[in-house]
Amino acid sequence: MVPTAFSPRWLVVLLVTAAVWIGLTLLAAYLNTGQPPTLETVRGASLSLLLTVGVPVAFGCFGARLGFLGAQLGLVVGYVLMLRAFAGPHTGGFEDLAGVATFLMLGAVGLGVGTLADIIRYFVGKRRSPG
Repeated sequence: MVPTAFSPRWLVVLLVTAAVWIGLTLLAAYLNTGQPPTLETVRGASLSLLLTVGVPVAFGCFGARLGFLGAQLGLVVGYVLMLRAFAGPHTGGFEDLAGVATFLMLGAVGLGVGTLADIIRYFVGKRRSPG
């Protein structure tokens, strides 16, 4: 379940989702290169993914719960496409970069679509309520 707005449970959501996405992306990097990531790679990926996950968690904390869920759905779809790009033939050298960009872009699109759905739901609910 997604916590309600301003719940302290959002901190747990942040930590868990960040840990999951950091682990999954490091796994994808390992599958792509066949080598375990270096400490520098782990540090860089952890910081960037903490920010990537932190924005949707902040939106969810302030009430855009569908925005958070949309971002997670976008990241899942982007992750699958990134793995496909990593598994395909490497001809020009930009497939890896395009896969990572797709992963991040679909997360942002999911956040935007989910937040828009939250805004529409808010105004429709306000319109239906008396007073």
